[in-house]
Formats: sequence, C-alpha cells, structure tokens
Amino acid sequence: MSSQESEIGEQEEGSTVGDEQPMPMGGTVGPEMPAQAGPQPSGGRRAQLRVVRENIQSLSKDVWNFRKTHVAGNKKLEKQLTALRTELAAHARSKELGNLSKSYKANTKRLESQVVALRKELTSLKGNIARDAARSRAKQEATLSKILAKVSARASKPSKRAKRR
Repeated sequence: MSSQESEIGEQEEGSTVGDEQPMPMGGTVGPEMPAQAGPQPSGGRRAQLRVVRENIQSLSKDVWNFRKTHVAGNKKLEKQLTALRTELAAHARSKELGNLSKSYKANTKRLESQVVALRKELTSLKGNIARDAARSRAKQEATLSKILAKVSARASKPSKRAKRR
C-alpha cells in the first residue's frame, strides 16, 4: 500500500458515514444536498469514495448474480432446444417412415396387380399352346392318315410289273 492509501484508510476508520453526506453517483447535487462553494473537507471526500466503492462492489455482485442466472438460463434454454430438436428429428423420421410405409403399400399393390396380370397372361399362353399343340397333332394325324391311305391304296392295287410276271 502506498502512503496516501494508508492515510486514507486510517482517516476512514476515524470518520463515520453519518457525519458526512455522500455525493450521488451522477455527481449532480439534489435539493437535499446544498452545493458547497469551495473545497470540501477531506473526510467528506473519503466518505464519498467509500460510498462509491460500496456501490461498485454492489454493482459487481449484481452483475455477477445476473451473469450466473443468465448462464443458468442459457443452459436450461439450450437443453430445451436440444430436446425440441431431437423431438423434431424423431417426428420427421416418423413422417418419413409414414411416407415410406405409404410408398411400400402402393408399390405392393402395384406389384400384386402386375402379378395377377402376368398370371392371367401365363394362363392364356398355356391355353394357346395347348390349342396349338392339339391342332398340330390333328394336322399331323390327318397328314399321316392321308399318306397311309395313299400307300395302302397302292398296295391294294397290283402294280403293272407284278401282273406281267
């Protein structure tokens, strides 16, 4: 501590706050405090400095308390924001799942209708193949019977060579 500060500290202990009127923070003189023309006694100035120091300490505490509550409030709001974001993401995923479910159902219906159409077409093709096979067999049998009839007709007629001998 410097010598000036120690003198101020000793004189502050000796003086009381009630004896001197503190100067307002803004430095303006109100109707309660008459303006003093001339230099103020050193005790009054020390009391004013003490009041200013106390006000500064009080403001520092207020700022500290505000900061603590503000930080706590911020943390609480961040937690709420995080919770809302996760809830929103879950909701978005459920919507996506709902859309996927609808899409899946639509695709399933479309595929089922395609399967039904393909089965009908397959049945139709099998029927056509069976009919074509029956026609082919009938034509083949008809052709074979004609050929057999011709061959047997020739065999029943004696050939000219067989008669000459």
